[in-house]
Amino acid sequence: MFTLINEMAKNFEKPRGFLGKITGLIMYFENRKINKWTIDQLKIQKNDRILEIGYGPGYAVQFILDHYKPLRVDGIDVSEKMKDTASKRNKNWLDSGTLRLFSGDVSQFETLSNTYDKIFSVNNYPLWEEQMKSLKQLFHFLKPGGKIILTVQPREEDATDKTARLLGESMKQDLQNAGFSKINISFKKVRPILTVCVSGEK
Repeated sequence: MFTLINEMAKNFEKPRGFLGKITGLIMYFENRKINKWTIDQLKIQKNDRILEIGYGPGYAVQFILDHYKPLRVDGIDVSEKMKDTASKRNKNWLDSGTLRLFSGDVSQFETLSNTYDKIFSVNNYPLWEEQMKSLKQLFHFLKPGGKIILTVQPREEDATDKTARLLGESMKQDLQNAGFSKINISFKKVRPILTVCVSGEK
């Protein structure tokens, strides 16, 4: 039993195989409310170009493309399994060229400076292996005045609302160190633990 739990915990970082499918479904339903809250705070405008880091099963990119037009969306995720799942869910958008999905670590992602109007990540930031390097890259990827949002619901076994508040302060400091300004911290009650959202601008 403990082996199964441990394997599922590992799968939340890089879902794969049969347990990857189960994990993807769990992530899909748990994150829907958090994703919608985050997307609302992006204040998406027509013709925005958006990057999601850790797109998972592809719910957020699908929601954005279904509700906001016209715009272009890119996504990067470390899991090939999630890329396959998100690609199936968003086949029409991929075929139209409106959406591009990549697999890999965000610290290795490359694109031109001043590319994106909005960048966001939901329940993914704690998994980044090189957080500061990645944030500094994302700062350059954003257009002047562009916005970044990092949303996290702590998933540790002993996490409390205090965990979320401390995490918010830590992410705020990280964004400041990477060059972002106008940083704001907000919280939302989502079971089972308080969820924190930290935003900043270039």
